[in-house]
Amino acid sequence: MDSEWPPSGIKWYYSDDYTAIACADCREILPTLPKVDLVLTDPPYGVDFKGKEWDKEVPKIAIELPSMFNRVAIIIAPVVAFQFPTPSWVACWARPASCSRSLVGGFNHWSPILLYGDCKMKVDFKSFHAIKYSYGKDGIGHPSPKPEIVMRWLVGELSGEGDTILDPFVGSGTTLRAAKDLRRKAIGIEIEEKYCEIAVKRLQQEVLAL
Repeated sequence: MDSEWPPSGIKWYYSDDYTAIACADCREILPTLPKVDLVLTDPPYGVDFKGKEWDKEVPKIAIELPSMFNRVAIIIAPVVAFQFPTPSWVACWARPASCSRSLVGGFNHWSPILLYGDCKMKVDFKSFHAIKYSYGKDGIGHPSPKPEIVMRWLVGELSGEGDTILDPFVGSGTTLRAAKDLRRKAIGIEIEEKYCEIAVKRLQQEVLAL
């Protein structure tokens, strides 16, 4: 990654010593970015819970990420994973209380993490207890935030000190928050300003002491 931080040539919505956010369409920003070490993202799908229409809503650019970067990790629901290129490996985020729809009409209690390129994870069985999120008016303000503990695990597994991470679908900023907690630099892109505002508030909190 270029030593200049944040990278020049981009109008940043927010930046600090570890993080930079662009409030824009990622299709416009991605071609202008310098090299990054890892893409870690949770692309949007199934917004407003449209049932069987979910698999028609995955952004095309998300499906193209594995052909654009050397190391890519994508968290996605099993029902839409088939649209992506064949991954190098698949990791599993087990979710016992999940209500995700399966292709056969039942429910999935896991989410695949599609790994591309030279992404490597050791065989690891971790148990994350007491993960609870509220999506209502008293929650984080995003319809589907991922647990910070899961994203910190992925950032720690898939990147090293000095690496720079990219999330082209920032949402509420969980990937960026996890990267900052682990002292990695991270670039985020989010088209919705209301979510950029949420991400900035989270990033302005003190870095988690690990």
